[in-house]
Amino acid sequence: MIPTTHGTSTATFVTVSVKNKHMIARLDAVSIGPREAALIATEVTRMLVSATKGKCLVIDLSRTNSLSSMGLGLCVDLRNRAVDAGLRPVLAGMNIQLTDLVRMMRVDRLFTITSSSHDLERLLL
Repeated sequence: MIPTTHGTSTATFVTVSVKNKHMIARLDAVSIGPREAALIATEVTRMLVSATKGKCLVIDLSRTNSLSSMGLGLCVDLRNRAVDAGLRPVLAGMNIQLTDLVRMMRVDRLFTITSSSHDLERLLL
């Protein structure tokens, strides 16, 4: 879990917080399917309006064990919205199965991927 400095929004399947002006979207569902993806997209998109250009949007998957095709599509959609908002997209906290999925689908090319909480902390300084 990443401590926040200010500003937090909690929805059913996502907690959006801000640390050093970087946005962190922690996905709180064990599995992300169509229902979860739609609710998460709505909440994160709403929060992107107040994002600081030049910072990161971190999609924290540390509480997520699996992604359906809709869940993977959600990550790509959030990445595109982040880039449009002037943010650097980051994936963090992935287990080995999610890491393999992201690599197999070649989605890893679209994100900065942190392999440890220490790497993420350094990125968010």
